[in-house]
Amino acid sequence: MHMETKSPYWVFPAVKRLVTLFYYLVLAALVIFAAMSSLKLLNAQTGPFPLGEGQPNYVSVPVAWAPQSDKTIVTAGEPRLFLTPQKQTGQLQVPIRSGPGLLMSILGLVGLAGALWMFFLLRRIFSSVQADSPFQPAIARRIAAMGFLFLGQTVVELLIKLALWQQTRPYFKQITIASQTSLSVDIQLDSPWLLGLIMLALAQVYRRGIEMQLENELTV
Repeated sequence: MHMETKSPYWVFPAVKRLVTLFYYLVLAALVIFAAMSSLKLLNAQTGPFPLGEGQPNYVSVPVAWAPQSDKTIVTAGEPRLFLTPQKQTGQLQVPIRSGPGLLMSILGLVGLAGALWMFFLLRRIFSSVQADSPFQPAIARRIAAMGFLFLGQTVVELLIKLALWQQTRPYFKQITIASQTSLSVDIQLDSPWLLGLIMLALAQVYRRGIEMQLENELTV
């Protein structure tokens, strides 16, 4: 009884409750985001493309521009310190019915939907885990599904971001910040493709664990 109290298997119910909490939080965020985007689309009005504070029925596109001087600044004292100016960032407010506005809304929906699906699969995994029989084919399938989910989300987000860069070019031509300074969309292509590959590899390892468990059961 004392050993069961110290057993690490108490972690699974705790993590399951935490995953369930995040699942419902992401679900609520997805519903709210979809509702707000729908309201903005229904009440959208045409207007200018301001750079600065938030505007009704507008969405924000993260942008960046190069500093006026890219020379490294060197201090006079010892030890010598070096400061390299980096890009400046801001938020370009565009109407939701514009190309960039629709793409940003879709990008947000894809990200939230992917997160919701991930937590759904995690809930199913922790619900299926048993202390006496941890290796189950259903869990291996769900781990593989998470891997394909991350890879698919990466491809979809990559296509949306490439389209977003293309759609924002006409609007950037209307804005002049300083001479020899050009605007660009400040969105990195850092979707979780590597995590997807790791999950697929983990699924293969898990399937091997299932085979070994079956071999041990047959031997006994």
